Amino acid sequence: MGLAALLAVCGCMAIIGGAISARKRLYELDIIAGWSLVSMLFVVAGGWFRLDFRVITGALLIALVVSAYVRFKRPRPAFSIDLGRTLILALPMIWLAGCMMLSQWDDFTHWMPNAWYLVEYHTLPGEGNPPSPSNLPGYPHGLAYVVYLSSRLVGFLAENATPVFNIILLTSLAVLVGRLIQMAMTAAPARERTPASNPIAGNIGWVYCAIGTLAVTAFNPTFVPKIVFTSYADTPTAVLVGMLCVILWLLLGRLAGENDHSPRSLAWTYGLVAMTAVSVKQPNVVLFGLVTIGGLLVAIRDPNISLSRLIRLLPAMALPPITIYLAWRLHISAHEVAGEFQFLPRADWLTDQISVVVSSMALVASKKGGYFSVMLIACLLAARALWRIRYPIDRLSIIVAVLFIGYNVFLLFVYVTAFGGNGLVAPSYWRFNMHLGGACVAFAAYGLTALWRDRVALRLRRSYAWVVFALIIVAPLALAHKIRFDQYAPKIFVRAVAEDIVREIPKGVKFASFDVTGVGDFEVIARYVITPHTNYVGFFILAYQPTSTNLRKFIAQKQPEFAWVHVPTAALDQALGIKLPRENSHLIQRIGQKWKIVKSWPFPGYEDPNNAPK
Repeated sequence: MGLAALLAVCGCMAIIGGAISARKRLYELDIIAGWSLVSMLFVVAGGWFRLDFRVITGALLIALVVSAYVRFKRPRPAFSIDLGRTLILALPMIWLAGCMMLSQWDDFTHWMPNAWYLVEYHTLPGEGNPPSPSNLPGYPHGLAYVVYLSSRLVGFLAENATPVFNIILLTSLAVLVGRLIQMAMTAAPARERTPASNPIAGNIGWVYCAIGTLAVTAFNPTFVPKIVFTSYADTPTAVLVGMLCVILWLLLGRLAGENDHSPRSLAWTYGLVAMTAVSVKQPNVVLFGLVTIGGLLVAIRDPNISLSRLIRLLPAMALPPITIYLAWRLHISAHEVAGEFQFLPRADWLTDQISVVVSSMALVASKKGGYFSVMLIACLLAARALWRIRYPIDRLSIIVAVLFIGYNVFLLFVYVTAFGGNGLVAPSYWRFNMHLGGACVAFAAYGLTALWRDRVALRLRRSYAWVVFALIIVAPLALAHKIRFDQYAPKIFVRAVAEDIVREIPKGVKFASFDVTGVGDFEVIARYVITPHTNYVGFFILAYQPTSTNLRKFIAQKQPEFAWVHVPTAALDQALGIKLPRENSHLIQRIGQKWKIVKSWPFPGYEDPNNAPK
């Protein structure tokens, strides 16, 4: 049901997006355009004016009816045929994503709790509203709006909406990358300039859709299932940033007279995609700025492009993302919403250990050769192109190089100024670089296709298109055991136990969790399920040094009425004054100063959840 609801929401956003876009446009981006309007409406109406989200949903329904009328009155096709083809090719991945259950840390700590809050209260968190269970309620809620609309259709929280939405976003990027590959294959030889009649808005066909799908999935060095098939905002960020690079490159090509698209349409599309990117993740405003700077640098260096013409298009490109960014900042400040990324006081910056941070970043980069090699090539080509821009690939290399270098400088700055001691090991450095995965794929796809066209294609006579289709269909099914990483017995067990606990205890009781042998990955699952129904007073994990003395102090301070014990230990027995059977998880209740077992659940086929086979 969640899968069907998400597909319906995407169809509605595509109708709205097509209505607010130009007639001559890239149809595969209609979903993104509609999503941008949805995000802006929820931020302004829900954030500024505190309108109930059900009222906003009603307004969107009216917008949908009007948009449908506008769309079907136009003589052009109502939907992207290529996107439909790519969705068919992606059906195995879509089905696998629709079957996924939440399993990753950030799913439980803020991404899905942010969506749960919208579904439960029909408003954004803020002063005067109920407290949010999310660790980061101040993060932009762009993805949460999609989950909210999907959940409204089915009447419950559609937890599988975001993984499926990630795949649909990847299919949109696949069509755009397939279009790039087609342009590279049909362009003039490398030493000649592409003719002005080169079209970029027509249908690209099954083969290029299939090649684009492989490019953004199997051949994408940043395609990591444990990121893609989750509620994380990293995949949407990578897709949207990649789209920005391609759209800006197409716009610059149009200004140079190398394609037939409308520059105003491309500029408006760029602004809508950028607005969506800024609504998804807090640092994305930096990525938008870097891509735009890269485009301006190309216009400055390319003698075939008028810088003044690009500057005249900047309002359409920059005002939408800047508007939604300021709108969210106003909501955060006006309604005193805490919980977002913040810098540390100047005294806590790691300015004297920058070299250590750089070394940690370099160590991580050395283990991810595919992605960083492509980006290094982009930087080398960009350095040459700054001297003289001769080919279309030169412009794309400058945009990607500015994005890559600028973002990594920004990451270094963040590690030094915001992460404290943890910044020394450059945490999540590889995951942060995945945000540039779409740009990496676009650059590699166009560059490799140009090489193929000039040096290989003329010597080949046999079509291998069937291999591409076979890989797309068979690979997800053959690798389902790797994609379904959520099928880990201890996590499934903890989720089931937590849901059972909710049915066993009264609503609003003071509740605590004891996962004293774990690092917290199981506790966050239990907390996600239990917190909305209780007064969750705290948790105790391995990092808190679970001696009997420390446990007694925790109980004395928190005074829980009920507690969940994941793995019983001798220290817990001593602190609680009760003998808990081993290899069982327990719900216990405090009556006076004594504890009793309310219910127990035996571990399903393992003795220790921290060492269970994967």
